[in-house]
Amino acid sequence: MKNLKLSVLFTVVSIAVMASLMISGLPVSYTEAYENPNLPNVSEIVFNFDSQEVKNIYDLNLVTIIINNVPKKILTNKSDIYRLLSDLGVVVDQNKKIISTTENIQTGSVVRVIAVGSVIEEHNVEIPFSTEEVKTKEIPYGQREIVQEGVLGVRTKQVKKVYEDGKLVSEQILSERVTLMPKNALIKVGILQYSPEDLDKKYGYNCNQWYGVVDGGNYSDQEKQWLKFVMYCESGCNAESNKHPAYKGLFQWSPKSWDILYKKDSIFDGHAQIRNTVDKIRRGVNLYSFWPSCHRQYVATYGEFK
Repeated sequence: MKNLKLSVLFTVVSIAVMASLMISGLPVSYTEAYENPNLPNVSEIVFNFDSQEVKNIYDLNLVTIIINNVPKKILTNKSDIYRLLSDLGVVVDQNKKIISTTENIQTGSVVRVIAVGSVIEEHNVEIPFSTEEVKTKEIPYGQREIVQEGVLGVRTKQVKKVYEDGKLVSEQILSERVTLMPKNALIKVGILQYSPEDLDKKYGYNCNQWYGVVDGGNYSDQEKQWLKFVMYCESGCNAESNKHPAYKGLFQWSPKSWDILYKKDSIFDGHAQIRNTVDKIRRGVNLYSFWPSCHRQYVATYGEFK
């Protein structure tokens, strides 16, 4: 009975193999592991026989081979994993990684063939530039002038990427170098056009000096009264007053406003401050807005300015 089963099994397997060859017209050949070989499913060929009985007769093991993420069941009498893979046409080289659940082939073993590949890529990363500001008296207060445009630098990285079955599994930076140095931007920033050191003569706190200038000017009595009162209140009659970060000179003008209206004059020139302050008063400026505290004191002392 056993011999009869063996004969029938041999005949069935032979017919199945010959039919496969006749259909393809060529012998089955396995040259590369990833040509997706059509591995014969022997368990299907012997479907009329009990698998345990077949295994007992031929000492076969039923294992799972996974290639290209596609699992296949194989009946084999091989015990060495690499002999089995060679028989299946799998070329095992440095581009393959073999993972098995057992050291040797046995029933239930799962053998996975993983294609390993690597590429080296170059990546360019931008290096930001800095902005350098240079204060200058060459342009009006608060204005900005671009002298040099900033240019981004470039850092080039060589990265090795390793893939297994087409999936990225690791990255390694092989080298990193600066291939283009950044160029900083250069911007001129307008500041106060003059400083007290630019004056030919300095008077310090000197009310007599500036009261005399006011009295000798072509101003009305009320204008003279207001000018004397407010210059004393604002700066103590010091035309070179530079203590406050936002207000300068005899009448404590804002440098920004001064440079817009009178950029040809030094804000620390007492003569210019008196002359230009009268000009502003005569244009109808709101004195409470420009000299709020000192003008209120003036009004409390002398009445409204008319």
